[in-house]
Amino acid sequence: MNVAAADFDYYERTIRIMYQKYYRKRLTFCGVALVIILAYTMIIGDTILLNSLLMILLAAAMIYLYLQQQKFVSIYQGFLAENQPELRIHQIQEEEYSYNVMDDEHVRINKKNVRNLPSNNKQYTLMVGFSKAFFSREPLQIVYYDMLDLTYEEKFRLKRNGYSSMPRFLRRFTLSNLRASAGNAASFIFGNLFLLFILYRLLRYLWSFLRMFF
Repeated sequence: MNVAAADFDYYERTIRIMYQKYYRKRLTFCGVALVIILAYTMIIGDTILLNSLLMILLAAAMIYLYLQQQKFVSIYQGFLAENQPELRIHQIQEEEYSYNVMDDEHVRINKKNVRNLPSNNKQYTLMVGFSKAFFSREPLQIVYYDMLDLTYEEKFRLKRNGYSSMPRFLRRFTLSNLRASAGNAASFIFGNLFLLFILYRLLRYLWSFLRMFF
């Protein structure tokens, strides 16, 4: 029995929905931001050059995201090929906000919305999630692992056992977690500073609309 082929065939619809939802959220955000900036530019007529540049960047981002959304089949088949003819079993280490693939230092899977799907080989589990990096060219991650071999990052293990003095809601803002989430420098700049700048402009524009109508 080809375990990987059976698993991937059975879970294809589930993983496709996860993949489409991931990109749909980002497309929706870009679309809403584009509409707000366009409306502000047409009504207020301020910072036209900057807004035009932002709209071009957002439109380009939407095109890129849409094209990536259409690549599900090829990406999915790529993960299947990695697990044939033999399953590729990974060692997983759990942190507070991510799962680290220990045999690939560049892969950190965000715990949020991760799915653990039982394999036809009862010894292994198929973990499906998305890269922890804020911006990733190929965010989808599909890995086989043995749940009995799951290990814990030392600081996370101590926190689980009640040895952390920092409140839970502040832990995601620690230097180690922020540094790990940043990815490489280019990802950090594009995925954080640009996003924060867009959010800042949107809040300014929405505030201007509120002042205008109220």
